[in-house]
Order: sequence, then C-alpha cells, then structure tokens
Amino acid sequence: MGGVVWMLGAGLWAAEVIPPPTAKVRLAVLVVFDQLRGDYLERWQSLFGEGGFRRLQTDGAWFTRCHYPYASTVTGAGHASLVTGASPDRHGIIANDWYDRGAQAMVYCATSPRYESVPPVPPTSKKRPPGAGSPERLLVPTVGDLLKEATKGKGKVVSLSLKDRGAVLPGGRRPDACYWFEPSVGLFVTSTYYRDRPHPWVAALNQGRLVDRWFGKNWIRFRADLDYQRYSGPDEIEGEGKGVAQGMTFPHPMTGGAAAPGKEYYSALYNSPFGNDLLLELVRRGLEEEQLGRDEVPDLLCISFSCNDPIGHTWGPDSQEVLDVTLRSDRIVRELLHLLDAQVGPGRYVLVLTSDHGICPLPEVSRAAGRDAGRISASLLELEAEEALREKLGRPEGTAQWIEETWSPWVWLNRAVMAQQQRKPAEVEAALAEWLARQPGIQAALTRTQLLGSSPPADALAARVRKSFHPDRAGDVVVVPKPYYLLGNQFATGTTHGTPHPYDTHVPLLVYGPGVRGGGRDEAVTPQATAAILARALGVAAPPQAEVGLPASLGW
Repeated sequence: MGGVVWMLGAGLWAAEVIPPPTAKVRLAVLVVFDQLRGDYLERWQSLFGEGGFRRLQTDGAWFTRCHYPYASTVTGAGHASLVTGASPDRHGIIANDWYDRGAQAMVYCATSPRYESVPPVPPTSKKRPPGAGSPERLLVPTVGDLLKEATKGKGKVVSLSLKDRGAVLPGGRRPDACYWFEPSVGLFVTSTYYRDRPHPWVAALNQGRLVDRWFGKNWIRFRADLDYQRYSGPDEIEGEGKGVAQGMTFPHPMTGGAAAPGKEYYSALYNSPFGNDLLLELVRRGLEEEQLGRDEVPDLLCISFSCNDPIGHTWGPDSQEVLDVTLRSDRIVRELLHLLDAQVGPGRYVLVLTSDHGICPLPEVSRAAGRDAGRISASLLELEAEEALREKLGRPEGTAQWIEETWSPWVWLNRAVMAQQQRKPAEVEAALAEWLARQPGIQAALTRTQLLGSSPPADALAARVRKSFHPDRAGDVVVVPKPYYLLGNQFATGTTHGTPHPYDTHVPLLVYGPGVRGGGRDEAVTPQATAAILARALGVAAPPQAEVGLPASLGW
C-alpha cells in the first residue's frame, strides 16, 4: 500500500491516547450529506419525521451557526477539512482540481496515476488525468490516521461514498475499506492503493446488481400529501437544468434516456435520491461484515451521501427536487440510526452529521427576488483576461500567452513569458487583478503577492481567501464573484458553489451520542471542529494541524 509518513519538527507525529467521553463508545461515525446547506434543517424542520434529523436536533447538539472559514467551498476541500481539522492552506486540498506547475498538467485531489481501479474500469473523463483513488495529495494526518497509530492498527477505519473524493479523503492513509461508486460501470470500486481485490461484501453487492433496481422507474415526490410549492417553489423554475434525460419537472424518468442499464442510467441514478439508498445498503453490509463497534477497540466509519449535490447543482436550492432529497435524507438518517442502535447499541456510538459546503441560489431565482445576480462567462478568466494583459503589457512572442492555465477561481501566469518580457511577477499579478476587479459581477481579485504578505489580510473576505491559499498549489490571481453571481455559467443552467459567501459556507453540524446535552446551540463554530469531536469520541488526540478544538457548548 502506498503512503508517506508525516513529520512534525524533527520527529514522527504520535497519537496521544486520551479518555473518551464515555468508556462505552466503540464507534465514531461521520455522516456527510454533500451540499446540505445549513438553513435546510431549520427551513424544513416541521416536515421531518420522528427518528431522523429531528432525533439529532433534539437529543443531540445542533449547531446552527456553523460556517467554513475559507473561500474554496468545494467537495474536496470540505471533506479534507472535516477529518483534519485544518483549512486548505494547511491540508493542501485547495480545490477538487488544480494546476501543477511542475507537471504542467491539471491534477485531481483524490487520485494518483500510480494506481488503478479495483475492479478495473475504462477511463471515464478527458477532463481529469488517468489514475485511481489515493489520499497522497492530502498533506496532513486525519482522525483515522491517528486512530490507527494509537491502536497499533487494531481500530478499523471504513470510508464509503458515491464520490471518490468523498471516500478517499475522509479515509486517510490506512483505511481498512475505502469504496466509491463508478457510474461508467455501475460498480462500487476501490484502487490498488488500498488492495488488489474488493472485499467479499462489496463484491457481493456488485454482483447482485442492486444498482439496477431503479431502472425504468420514475423519481416521484416522496410525500404525496405535501404541497411542495408552499415549502420550496414552483416545479419548473427558470434556470433549472434537466439532469440526465430527467427533465425539469416531476416525475423524473430513471433511464438516463437509455434502453437498458448502462452509464447513462448510472449517471441518472447518481443525479437522483436513489444513489443514497444504494450507498446505505453498502453501509449496512460494511457495518455487519467488518463488525464495526463490536469489540473494545474503537472504530471509525465515514459515510458521504453524494446525491444531494448533483441534484442541487441541476435544479437549485429552491427547487422541489432539493426539498424532496432532503426529506428522503431525513429517512436515510432514521434508518442509519436504527441500524447503529441494532448493530452497535445505544450509547456505544457517537455520530457527527455535517456537510462539505452549501450552494448558491439560481441567479434567475435571485433576480426574481430583487437581488443583483447573474452568470459570468468562463471566457473572463481565459480569452478576455489574456487580451487585457496583452493590451497593457504587450504581446508575447509567437503563440506564447501571459496566462498559462485557469481553473475557476484561480489563474496561473506563465513565468517563462514574464521572464522573457522582463516583467516582475508582482507587476503582472497586479495588472490582471486590477482589470478583473473592474469587471461586472466581480467583487474582488487578490494576488499571490498579497496572499503571501506577512501582514494578516485587512478584511474578512481576504482572510477567507488566504485560508484557501497553499503556495505550492494555488495560482497567481484568485477571483471572488459578487454574491449571487456564478463564475463560468453565463449560458449554462443550474448553479454551483465555491465562494466565501454565507450561502456557500453555511452547513449544519449535529453531534449525537453519550454525554451530549440535547438541543440547539447558538455558539459560532466551524466544521473543522468535527475532527476534534471524532478524536475525543475515539479517545485519541486531535490531528496536529487542527485549527479548533471542541465547541465550548458541547458539554464534553
């Protein structure tokens, strides 16, 4: 198995063993609902049944003022932050993808070209480099890594998701099982970083083809008795997407437009609530077969339910589809808690539920509400920015360009061209940032020189951007769109996230388990507190790069 050893100063890091909140705890569970925005649990609380979100809200600690402290509110950064307690400036996962100047290529946060999928699958994306799941781009240890160290490998770590990054990053360096869903073939897979063949319980689920259960069925509303428009919005909203041949309105067909199960259908499954049901069945089998929480050595289970994210991207946070998947998520939580009660036992586990980021409303919905909102063309960071630099600083020789690569919201400048044109990097950065800051829909543009400065940023927005800046990975200029503007979506439908604005940073944080006093908390916290909470439950020290400790009002 691959991996590296982290160094703290001149010595190896060590996992200090500390007393857990109660000696009965034998399993810590991290539950992530991808793109579950923080206000949803308040907005739709009256619609939840007993035993799901409501059980966590009343019997557990419910932190309603939980915001990420950084700007790059995307899946990779969020999952890495939850298990390390750090921000991207420390753990290095500055985005899902970024440009590697040394390799002169884009890289992805959760794969390495040194590994292959298990079982093998054909290459699925021209947008990302070849390779398979690996946590090697994560620069600091996770809670799971510290558990492994403290228990000499006896404490199990299992990490499961539909997204590879939702499983790989929480799993850390030495998980006993790490699996994600591959839509091109409809299988749960791992990589040769972890093992050469799937666990029998994963192979059995794949062979049983439970994944095909929803083919040809329609995604209909979860509650026929509920007036969805009253609690969300009209079924058809300007700016919504159509998914994978699913249409804008209910019912949504579950074929992907294909005549038989295949990659189109599996992509549609991922873009529906039913992928979460499929993952829950994998969790059920993993709990039983790995005997998690059954002995005196504590274990860690990380689960990331991914389907909420593509649904939110496609139909937007004010859609009936997002309301529906949230109601279905409430049922998922209820079933998971029942499962944990039965297989581990009440009072023997601690569960933390949160999310990796929020989501921006559809610009069309925002404009209808009277907000200044819009979609900014992706060419702003590419063609238009390049032309602006040429007009101000001159044209490079031949086909060379001032801009080497872009990946929203970062721009990497061509250092060879700067040297050729005898321009200092700070000068070119400033020229580009000044031009970008004047463009419609842009709130700010910050430079590498500014972010590397010795003085703390003067304003809150710059401070959040700085927490997303790792000097070895980030670009030379970063752009922050104005609130309710989407960068790179001028002619697209749907919406996205990734800014320091509250609708992207706000997520829920609920902690349930022995010793936790129930009820809401008004304490302002960050999701990075999750790492300290999980570590405390497991009886190990928090990760060494963690920025925050236990919330004061938690009661432990």
